[in-house]
Formats: sequence, structure tokens, C-alpha cells
Amino acid sequence: MLKDCRIGLFLGAILFALAGCADKKDGSASCMNQLNAEQYQSVAENTNCSNYERASGYLGLAGMSFSNFMKKGATDNLTKTLTISKLDNASDYTTGTRNYITKALCLVGPDNITSSSRCSGLAASGSRGVPEREISFFGLLGDMIYVNYGVLDNDSNGTITSGETSSFSSMESSATTTIYTDNITYEIIAGTSVYIASDNFTSSSSITTSACLDYTDNYTAVPTGSNKDRLCATISGLTSAEIRPIYKVDNMTDISGGSVGDSITAMVGEFSSLSLNLDSELEAIGLSSDSSLRKSLTEGLSKIDNGGLNSSGDNCSAAKVFDTVALLVKDAADNTTTSAELKNKNLVSFSDLIGSVDSSINKPTMPSGYSGVTIDKARFIWDSNSSDNSSWTDFYTNAYSDANDLKSTITNIRKFGTTTSTKGDGKVIFRELICIGEN
Repeated sequence: MLKDCRIGLFLGAILFALAGCADKKDGSASCMNQLNAEQYQSVAENTNCSNYERASGYLGLAGMSFSNFMKKGATDNLTKTLTISKLDNASDYTTGTRNYITKALCLVGPDNITSSSRCSGLAASGSRGVPEREISFFGLLGDMIYVNYGVLDNDSNGTITSGETSSFSSMESSATTTIYTDNITYEIIAGTSVYIASDNFTSSSSITTSACLDYTDNYTAVPTGSNKDRLCATISGLTSAEIRPIYKVDNMTDISGGSVGDSITAMVGEFSSLSLNLDSELEAIGLSSDSSLRKSLTEGLSKIDNGGLNSSGDNCSAAKVFDTVALLVKDAADNTTTSAELKNKNLVSFSDLIGSVDSSINKPTMPSGYSGVTIDKARFIWDSNSSDNSSWTDFYTNAYSDANDLKSTITNIRKFGTTTSTKGDGKVIFRELICIGEN
């Protein structure tokens, strides 16, 4: 990973960081001279030097120095260049030279790091200005690279393969989902009103032949009896509305193999935290998301922050397996979800549904005369009784726990992480970690 960056991220970052050290006016001349002479240990352990200077010293000890990256082939194997040791897990903060990165971040890092158990007895007092945030950014960047190689690069050869990411995730190589598309109902959103319609409203030229009812607190209701025609007659006169088919999920493959190990949840949590902190530091420094300097500094993260894509720009093979089930559960409602919150849960876009989950699903078409009606999303409800396929629920926590155990499957998949990310957005999620080997 980062094999082709050459000068790229690290060299550019180190030049920027250590030039800042050399130009800083308010530190002691002795500390600056020692940094320039690469006497990192002396500066790091000297409490008379500023937090900025000491943190720079610790990063130098971690291998993040100009001279280190000027060596021939330095960026070809970052595991070797940064002397990255194998980590037991992503929360192993003191093994090898990661211990120096930890000490640097405990001096100048974000509050959520300096106040954590990671910095017990190490955190220093003092305010954080732009210079401290600059060094913090480089420390966070180095920490992200260290975690990546320390956990995933099993043979420590500086290259992370798809086999190594597969070994780490222990994810199933294939996944299936059973979705019922017959006798479905529809959510109809017209202005601020929300209705549920029976399944036959697209089968004729007039919506008024269908049955509808007001949405109250669930999407499993089926319009019958006195509700017939009452609301649909009103909807038929509207020039615009949004229609969402309500599909029924009966079962899905548990791609976790039955459980998600602590190493995976720790890795996902660590990368999520580092990503947020990186973004926060860059914003505080004054580098907006469209800043050319910011893009240059973070360019080398593209192999990690890959959006779940491979080097050709397509969804990587592992992400395709993950998407088959994960897209359906990332916004799943549980039994703490209110009726108002439920309106924004259990949804997936049709393009994602057809492209990543089930290509056999056909997007419903509206009868003539309803050109202002859009069908862009689908809604899901979950099977709550595997034996009869007649009982459904809005909440995955109420899905059946017998037979193939749909409830546990959804619970385990959600542990991989439920946030979304796109290529280059500064966030790194599980879906992107499993694609590193294909970049």
C-alpha cells in the first residue's frame, strides 16, 4: 500500500512539518538546533522544549523524518521504513515505534485522545494552536498508516494483499438475501402526508381503485375494508408524490460467520476515530475540503480511503459481497426507534438495491397520468416468524431468532459498521478496509 506514492503524502508531509519546526520562532534555539540535527531523543525527553518540539521529536523517533524518506526505496515499503511492528489489535498503542506516535499525540493531539486512557500519565498541559495541530495531523496520519500495516500486513513485507484483508475480516465469500416482491404494499408521501397503499395501485390506469390508509406507527399495516379508496382518490389528484415499495426480507447470509471478533470492531472504531480527528485538525488549521494543499497532503490515503472501490474504480469483490446484505441493514430500525424516526429508517436507494443487492428486482412503473410521481427508494420490513412467512416487523430487533436467526444475522452485520463513505471523503470504514488489497 502507498507503494507508488514516492514523494507523495509522507515526504510532502514531513517536509511541511519539519520546515515548520525549523522556522518556529518561540521555541528555544537549542531544541530547534537539535531537531535540525535529528537528535530526536534529546528533544523528545527534554521537558524544557515546547510540546510542539517534543512531539516533533517523537515523530522523528517513529521514523517520520525527512532523511528517512529520502532513502532509496523508502516509500516502496513503509512497514520497513517506519519499522512497523505487528500489532495484536488496533488498540495496541505502545508496541514498537507506535509508542512514539502515541507520546506525540498525547502532547499535541485532540482532546478525545489526550483525555483517554491511551494518554494516562502522558498528556501535557497547554493550549493548542495551529503549529500544534499541524504536528497532531501528521501524528494522526502516521498512526493510521501504522494501524493499517501493523494489523493487516501479516508478513510485514510492506504490501497488503486481498488475502490478508480476507484473513483479517473472516468474511464469507458470498452472500444471498431473500426479498419478497409479490403482494407488496407501498408507502406514499404526498407533501407532509404519509400513506400506505395496497399492492394493486399500479396495475390499472387509476390509483382510485386501490386501498389506502394513513401511516400511524408502522409500515406492516395492510389497507382493508373501510379504508378502501378514501385516500387514494385524494392522491390521484396530486401532481407530485413519492412512492416507496415496501419489500419483505425473509432471510440473509450472515457474512460474519456467526460473530464479529473484537479485532474487527476495534479496527473499525479506531479508523473511524482517526478519520474524524484528521478532518477536525485540517479544518482547524484552515484547510477546507476543497483546499489543494489538503488534497495533496491526503492524496496518499487514497488506497485506504477508497470508497470500497478497486484500482479500476469498480466496487471491489469483497465490497460486493458486503453490499449484498450490509446495504439493507445499515439504517435498520430497532425497537427504540420512534414512529417519527421510522420514516427515515429501513430505506435503500433503488440504484443501490438493484446494483448491489438483487439485480432481478424491477423498479415499479406508474400508470399513465402520474409523471410527477417518483420512485427512487425502497423500504424494508423484516420477517418475525420464519415458520409461516406471514408476520412482519419494522424492527430488526423483533426479527425471528429461530431457524436461520435473522435477528442475529442483522446484529452481526451491523457490527462491521453502519456509516457510509465515498472515495476521498476523509472517512475510513470497514467496507474500505476490505478493499485495500485490491488497490
